[in-house]
Amino acid sequence: MNKNIGVALVAVLVIAIVGAYQFPQVQNVVDKSFGATPGPDFYNHVTFKQGFTAGGTAVSTTTAESTVTLTSATLRPEVTYITWLANLDTTATTMASSSAPFSSLAVGEKLEVLVYSSTTTAATTITYAAGTGVDLQEDEGETVIQNGLEIARLTFVKKADTDILMWVEVGQVGD
Repeated sequence: MNKNIGVALVAVLVIAIVGAYQFPQVQNVVDKSFGATPGPDFYNHVTFKQGFTAGGTAVSTTTAESTVTLTSATLRPEVTYITWLANLDTTATTMASSSAPFSSLAVGEKLEVLVYSSTTTAATTITYAAGTGVDLQEDEGETVIQNGLEIARLTFVKKADTDILMWVEVGQVGD
């Protein structure tokens, strides 16, 4: 009798092992997002089904010089808004395309910043100029001169070579 129980147990064990290899368990793969992000970097195209808010760090600066060079201390990737009090007409030249943060951009990537001229004298202007390796662009029929109380959007895009396109869009006071 003990021999029959042992044979039966071995038979059940063999059947269980063979069944596990023949019929593996099916696992369900969930292909949905649960709202969490893996980190600050995304490597795929992102689709938003609702709206979103874009923002970053806001900084302010004051100048009393007629010429200044924008540097990586001001044009950092996390800065999206600059309030600029220009106390006299100023020409702002960008840093070279080989300088940070431009040098870290891949082809087609862009860096965008809004610059608000908080100068209350509309006649006091900020004129944008291109540094070495920067290709200055403006809307057709527009200008690269920003008056007091106006906003300008500066968009920097890495070209296929090492140069940067700098697109200046100046908005005028509407009220």
